[in-house]
Amino acid sequence: METKTDIAKLGIGTKETAQTLSPAKVKILGNKVQTETKDGKEMKSPLVHILVKHPDREEHLEISKVKFIKADKVNVVSLWANIDSDGLIAKSSAVAELLRFMKVNTIDELTGKEIEAVEQSKEDLYLCLKAY
Repeated sequence: METKTDIAKLGIGTKETAQTLSPAKVKILGNKVQTETKDGKEMKSPLVHILVKHPDREEHLEISKVKFIKADKVNVVSLWANIDSDGLIAKSSAVAELLRFMKVNTIDELTGKEIEAVEQSKEDLYLCLKAY
């Protein structure tokens, strides 16, 4: 007979539940633009997910955050595709920072390029794209 575990009484373990990927150079396979939330509501700004191939994983990985330096400060932000009044990607957006760093003009032009994927911070080990 299986017993039910009381989650409220469990302490912090020493093992990760899933394989954590280490920082590495990744190849950009494409992108996915998210325009709706999980419950089907339209988002104010689309969120760009960059599809990458990590050397330690068979399946592709979706990364939707970028790490860059602005005003001498390291920032980690989501890749929101904010659109300006001309219908272009906003000049100061994180997507624009990534495109400038990669020396391309559009999100689609990222496909086939390589970029470093790094930890978001010492506390947050999820990977983001390094654009500095």
